[in-house]
Amino acid sequence: MTFEEAKEQARKGIKVTHTYFSDEEYMTMRGNMIVFEDGAEIFADEWSEGKSYLNDGWSFYTPKS
Repeated sequence: MTFEEAKEQARKGIKVTHTYFSDEEYMTMRGNMIVFEDGAEIFADEWSEGKSYLNDGWSFYTPKS
């Protein structure tokens, strides 16, 4: 899915992950803030600025354990 689609899902509390994330990494969103699995938060626009590789490659997170 695209980054825009991933953000929509993440705002619903659904965990999403990216092709370049490790198996344990995912994000959700609170408003315009990305919340990563470790609790770190950043504005989505700041985090994605200049990173065209984030435009696609998103999927629903499924734990690997």
